[in-house]
Amino acid sequence: MNTSVQYRQRQERMRTAVVFEMMIVFCLLVSLEFPGNYEKIYGEKLGKIMEYGAFGMEIILLMTCNADSWQSLELLHVDKKYTMLYFYVIFLFVESMLVTSFKSEQFITCMRLLVTLLFMIWLQERYSMEQILELLCIAQGIFICTTLLFMLRHSGYAYESGSGYSHALNGIYPTKNSCATELGFGIIMTVQLIQVKRRKRMLTRRWLVLLLVQCVLIFMCQATGPVLTVLIALIPMTIKRTRLPLGLIYIAVNVAFLFCMLTLMPLFEDLLVAMGKDATLTGRIPLWRQIIEVMINNRTMSGFGYAMFWRDRSARGLIQSAFSMRNDPFMSSLTTGSHNVLMEMWVNSGLLGIAVYFLALLYSFQRTYELEEDKYVFCATVMFFLMMNGLTERCIAGNYTYGVSSILLVMAIGCNRNLRRNVRTNSRRAPVRADAQDPA
Repeated sequence: MNTSVQYRQRQERMRTAVVFEMMIVFCLLVSLEFPGNYEKIYGEKLGKIMEYGAFGMEIILLMTCNADSWQSLELLHVDKKYTMLYFYVIFLFVESMLVTSFKSEQFITCMRLLVTLLFMIWLQERYSMEQILELLCIAQGIFICTTLLFMLRHSGYAYESGSGYSHALNGIYPTKNSCATELGFGIIMTVQLIQVKRRKRMLTRRWLVLLLVQCVLIFMCQATGPVLTVLIALIPMTIKRTRLPLGLIYIAVNVAFLFCMLTLMPLFEDLLVAMGKDATLTGRIPLWRQIIEVMINNRTMSGFGYAMFWRDRSARGLIQSAFSMRNDPFMSSLTTGSHNVLMEMWVNSGLLGIAVYFLALLYSFQRTYELEEDKYVFCATVMFFLMMNGLTERCIAGNYTYGVSSILLVMAIGCNRNLRRNVRTNSRRAPVRADAQDPA
């Protein structure tokens, strides 16, 4: 009888684990911004259903905490080692509610951000790094399959042409660059999983096929920047034994890049123009100057509310009004992004929000030498990827985007380091932790 009970309990745990993983994959798929252009075919309601479905599933998963069955639900608990992350998100929540003109929308947006943080903390506490990578790659595989299907059935939406390129793949994303960037993110995840599986001699062909398909698709996008971003993001995989100060590097590169572009680039404008090169980074530098002017005169410290600036017509008009319809029709009417992660944070959260974000980064990665090798490599590749992408894109904005999810995930991993202090002189490698639990 006792054996029969144990067998049923084991079966229940296995079924629960499978359901959990299916729900997690769904949430990760939505964070990859699925369904994307499918909304043009089936309507915007599809996207809303997906987003709020993921939101509900995240809450259900959080309620389980470390439970092994639906009958043993537990209330969500907090851990003091994530205090800085809690403070960062709660700070954005409170600040945004105080300054926004759209209280209900702002509340929902901030609540979803808070749930996303809690979900990422839950995910990295319950699953090992290998399991997280596998779940990410399963979601990416589904995303690739739906993209291929979209290319076959709705080719008119899946490709775009413009100045300097023709029939470039944009898949289910609005532009070829955003599609290539997502594929780049999938590539670095797949490469890491292949490396882990190969080390354990458990590598199967499906992951190699997934990597190959993504490499082919990213070149079909005809976007050089994302390919360069992938190559730079993979650098930490070649220097595993040297633990880099990830937070400090991220902050220094972002600040230095903006400073150089705004102060040094204009000095070489005549030379670049003579060489036939664009001295404005495709209109980004004039946009950043206008954002600086607007923010100096309006809510410099607080911003307009998390993810709210471009939804606010009056706020958006402050930027667009500087570009006359005659001289720049695109910038004067269609600009809906800052094209730089720090500029995007400034308009939404102000200088105070940027300062708290920097503090959270420094706190999370202050002792990377205490991370296991696989976790450090994951954090480093994601940070390098987001750092490079954020120089010219607003990669950390909104809620259901892989940029927001991945930055919160790596910061949570950084905070969840081994608290046992190691003597640095003995080894620069991370100690092996045994706190990651198998979902089964």
